[in-house]
Amino acid sequence: MVSAIVPVYNVKQYLPACIESVLKQTYSDWELLLVDDGSTDQTESILQKYKTFSNVEIIRQKNAGVASARNKALKNICGQY
Repeated sequence: MVSAIVPVYNVKQYLPACIESVLKQTYSDWELLLVDDGSTDQTESILQKYKTFSNVEIIRQKNAGVASARNKALKNICGQY
C-alpha cells in the first residue's frame, strides 16, 4: 500500500483538483491522508465531500504548521511507502 499525505491549510481553490487527481490514479492499493491544519476558509466543507471514500482519511488539528500536520498523518498511515 502507498500512503499519500497532503497537509491542507486554506487552499479551497486548489483542494478539489488535488484530491481528484489522486482519486483518478490507476494504482489501486493506496490511501490518502488529508490533514486540515486549522483552515479558516471553506476547506473543511470541501473535505467533507470526500469522507465517504474508504481510502481517504480526513484528520483535523489546530493550526500547528505543515511539519506538525505531516507528523500527525505519519502516526495514522497504513502503507509501507
